[in-house]
Amino acid sequence: MERGPELSPERPMSTLLYRGKTYETHHEPAPKVCRTLNYHQQHYNSCREQVARDLHPQMSYRGITYWKDAPAQGGDQEARMRNDRQTYLQIARELVSAQFVHGDAELARRLWNDVGERNLDVERLNNLLYGCHFHDDDTAMQEADEAYLEALSA
Repeated sequence: MERGPELSPERPMSTLLYRGKTYETHHEPAPKVCRTLNYHQQHYNSCREQVARDLHPQMSYRGITYWKDAPAQGGDQEARMRNDRQTYLQIARELVSAQFVHGDAELARRLWNDVGERNLDVERLNNLLYGCHFHDDDTAMQEADEAYLEALSA
């Protein structure tokens, strides 16, 4: 018993149904061409796959900024290292604020618990806390972190 043209294995579905009338297609569907569309000085891509890849290149979680690089460009490892460093720098700043600036023991305890739950390197954080004198300076903190990582790998 044949149930219809859509289930027939010997020929592809070529019959369309619109308002109770059937229509047959006699051509293959045209391939979709990706275009960049402009609207009110904004640029949009007409292909959803490419838009999904390019969506949110910079994300934020708990106040920590992360960057998404395409793995095809070889930037996956670099992005992971950059995100890892940003995590350590942000938590170190929060710990400095809680422990040294505000003297908030409860907040410091919660932050250290967060460090333990996320399996972060405590020695690396201690190096950032006590090995860097200017915690609001990104360059100084990155240099202290790089020096610690180089000493660790040596």
